Amino acid sequence: MYILYVDESGVEEGSGGTDHFVLLGLAIRAERWKEHDHALEAVKREFHLEGVEIHTAWMARRYVDQEKVEGLPDLDSGGRVAAAKKERAAHAGVLGIQGAPEKLKAYRRYCRATEPYLHLLRSERLDCLDRLASQIGQWDDARIFAEAVSKSDFANRRGLSLYEAAFEQVLTRFQSFLERRRATGIVVHDNNEKVATRLTHMAREFHRFGTFWKKIHNIVETPLFVDSGLTAMIQMADLAAYALRRKIENSEVDLWNRFEPRVDRSRGKLVGLRHFTGSRRCSCCICKAHGRR
Repeated sequence: MYILYVDESGVEEGSGGTDHFVLLGLAIRAERWKEHDHALEAVKREFHLEGVEIHTAWMARRYVDQEKVEGLPDLDSGGRVAAAKKERAAHAGVLGIQGAPEKLKAYRRYCRATEPYLHLLRSERLDCLDRLASQIGQWDDARIFAEAVSKSDFANRRGLSLYEAAFEQVLTRFQSFLERRRATGIVVHDNNEKVATRLTHMAREFHRFGTFWKKIHNIVETPLFVDSGLTAMIQMADLAAYALRRKIENSEVDLWNRFEPRVDRSRGKLVGLRHFTGSRRCSCCICKAHGRR
């Protein structure tokens, strides 16, 4: 039995701040879940992140208010947190005086999201993400299935939204993998309220009629939607999806290179990952490895 953990990076809407939308599934053997979970917790423990959600986009960004603290690297964990919070309180006060309620609301959201990582320098946060990615890169049972969509090239065919089209692609590739392994699988998805009902309905239709390309005989049940804050493997799917999007959009390869060996292949061909650009030609390494001309 394989468990496929699914999460996205980027926003589905064309007006969002990303050029691509990535939906990625990380599959592991069910009987090795506990072993892998313990390995991830060991890494998090080294960075004093026990029980903390690894939200990659928030961890990877710069914290300008934190960087304003003089002598930050020389402070202990408690000192770093206290000094950064003092800077943040001062900045929030300025926004309040300026009468910028929307900016203040967004700033407070940023503060809440990044507070669990305030005891770490940015270099340490990036090191933590790299260590986690390296762990997954060593799991010989793990496989990655992903659809990276150039939003400007996506056309709404067959009445599917971008998210739905990507979901169909990921499930089809997972099904092909399970067939080759003569195994069964189940899908665990981040609890995205905007898409949960849609994807559940799609999965039921897939079980009845198959996807556009393949019958779904080896996947059981409809997706199980879980809180990513409580499920480390969903967080790792988020990390891999972020790394893939950053590689495609920003040519940042280091983090994705940790995951790349785990992308599903068949007879030497990359079958687990596609970079979708419609009819527009693309000569990126993913498209070449996928066999696209």
